[in-house]
Amino acid sequence: MDTYIDGRFERLEKALANLIDSVTKYHPSTQQGDELNAADKELSRGLEEVQTHQNNYLRIQQLRESSAALDAQIRDTLSNLATTRKDIVTTQTTTFPSGPSNPITYEELLNYARRISKTTLPPASTLNAAPPSPDDQTPGGQTPGAQTPGPESQAASVMTPSAPPSSQVQSPAVMNGTPLVSQEPATQQSSMSANTTLPIEWIQRLKSVTDGTFLPWPSDFQLGTGALADNQRLLEQGIDPKGYDPAEEEERKRREEEERKQKEEEDRIAQEEREKERERQRIEREQQRKKEEDAWRRASLVGGPAGPGEQRSPTGPPQQKAQFQFTNLDDLDDDDDDD
Repeated sequence: MDTYIDGRFERLEKALANLIDSVTKYHPSTQQGDELNAADKELSRGLEEVQTHQNNYLRIQQLRESSAALDAQIRDTLSNLATTRKDIVTTQTTTFPSGPSNPITYEELLNYARRISKTTLPPASTLNAAPPSPDDQTPGGQTPGAQTPGPESQAASVMTPSAPPSSQVQSPAVMNGTPLVSQEPATQQSSMSANTTLPIEWIQRLKSVTDGTFLPWPSDFQLGTGALADNQRLLEQGIDPKGYDPAEEEERKRREEEERKQKEEEDRIAQEEREKERERQRIEREQQRKKEEDAWRRASLVGGPAGPGEQRSPTGPPQQKAQFQFTNLDDLDDDDDDD
């Protein structure tokens, strides 16, 4: 490409030199001017080709870099695949038994959890947190707990729903040994309602403590005061919760505060030092000015009045100026005598 463009430059220079020679010899030729114009156009086309060549070269360099990056990525991928294949081959397989190995199946566990979720009670500390208020008592002076049977009595009544009291009279079907099929669903329904309903005194205590309906899961306020809410607040502030130490953060803030206070104290001390230095310089200037004024007064008293800008030397001759004036007068007398 250099040879290509150099040839066009040489042609342009040669055509320009021939035209200049013809002009200097007072024989300009239109043919040489046309040759110069053609050489200039050819040089312009050559420069455009050079520009295209440079752009193509830059594009080739970019493609080479992209190809090298892709080759490196392919090599890394193949290396990862080989490592993964090696790990998979060397991993020991786990053989599970064909039959169920757990004594309890997950269907039974889920059914059990579904049944006990409605009867889940709060911890004992919540139940014993607040005593029953006087407003909860009945007009007769007894609490609802005294009128309502406790859990033990309810459990006893639920467990033996078909056992009639001794004072009740059994039906002929029961006496003959025939079961009461029609009364069995009603008995089961009453037992389920008794199991899924809290005692009245517990409900009143829960309402007095939580000021609302008891729920066997945490509220939004309790969730907002937990560790997950703290992590969410850190993420919103742009802080990675992983590796975040509140104690270390407090220590860092404390060190920054101490450094800031120390810097402010140093700045204050430096400012006071500068103020003291300026005051000392002002006092020195004031003393120097007073000394100069005292020296000027003493010189005025010894040598007579003088201007503020004039200075008299106490060791110099006192009549030197007067002697110079007398000399001038003598010269004037000599001039008069000559006239």
